[in-house]
Amino acid sequence: MKNITFYIRNITKAIFLFVDLLRYKLSGKSPNEKYPLLLNSFYVFGGIMNNMGTKLLKKRKTNFIASKGLLGNLSSNELENASQFLKENGFVVLENVLSEDLCEKMLNLSLKIPGSNRVMDLGQNAPYSGLYNRVSPSSNRFEYDGTTLVNQPEIQEILADESLMAFAQEYLGGSPILDLVSMWWHAPFKQEADQNAAQWFHFDMERVKWIKFFFYITDVDTNSGPHTFIPKTHRTRGIPATLRRKGYVRLSDEEVSEHFSQDSWQEFTGKRGTLIVEDTRGLHKGKHCLTGDRLLFQLEYTVSDYGAAIAIPVLHLDNASNKMLDAIKKYPLTYSMIKIE
Repeated sequence: MKNITFYIRNITKAIFLFVDLLRYKLSGKSPNEKYPLLLNSFYVFGGIMNNMGTKLLKKRKTNFIASKGLLGNLSSNELENASQFLKENGFVVLENVLSEDLCEKMLNLSLKIPGSNRVMDLGQNAPYSGLYNRVSPSSNRFEYDGTTLVNQPEIQEILADESLMAFAQEYLGGSPILDLVSMWWHAPFKQEADQNAAQWFHFDMERVKWIKFFFYITDVDTNSGPHTFIPKTHRTRGIPATLRRKGYVRLSDEEVSEHFSQDSWQEFTGKRGTLIVEDTRGLHKGKHCLTGDRLLFQLEYTVSDYGAAIAIPVLHLDNASNKMLDAIKKYPLTYSMIKIE
């Protein structure tokens, strides 16, 4: 009787979610107060409602030029194989995507623009905003906001890249919308992995479907905080129900290893310029940084802005490169979640 009540209650919530998704498709408005229904549906049904929402909300594909940009050196066959591997496993690694020159420019940029640290789980540090001190970091994680980033010419080189949009579209099945631009340092501020620094396993669930691009701006080895992912957990019900139903929380290595052998965890080490494309509906984390540090730049593309309310980055026209302006004019939907002033 208890199980029957549980499923009746949650099937009812799933119906409410579907009605809300349909309302959004028809009205173009996203009532963010309904976002908890999306989370709940994933806890209970493991992604079935995400799949339904994707089919309902995705937009017609855009004619991007896949060979124009950072992935342009890959053949159509290599891109197809990479895309297929991503769909099957939830990730794919592409090496030497960013040049040494661009990585060096972004590294220097990270030391010149303001950011802020994250206060650690037990309050071991105080809030700080300002320039990053690489010699004496003030947190396990130091990050930059989207508005600061989108106004930088080095970042715009990547934001305006058609080959990335085309690759995202192939995975999403519909025209991609850029909804997240972020960059952060991981540093050995304290000896333990920190939940608030995303150094415990978790899944993302802000949208119905999305794909993330993680660029290594510094060399990353096993001790400097490599991104870590459990293959195939991005699939429908790929995360066991006992883990999903803990809610939108961080999971310890011990909890996760009860379901997935540590031999199966994919730890991404690599030279700067490496790109990891990943469906972060699967379980992932940034491994704790023990020595050295790691600078990572991230983009996220989604099929729809339905879901969680997020801070919208503001691009000031005076700071926009001609390449960026041309891309915005050519692909307004892709940049519809960036405010332009």
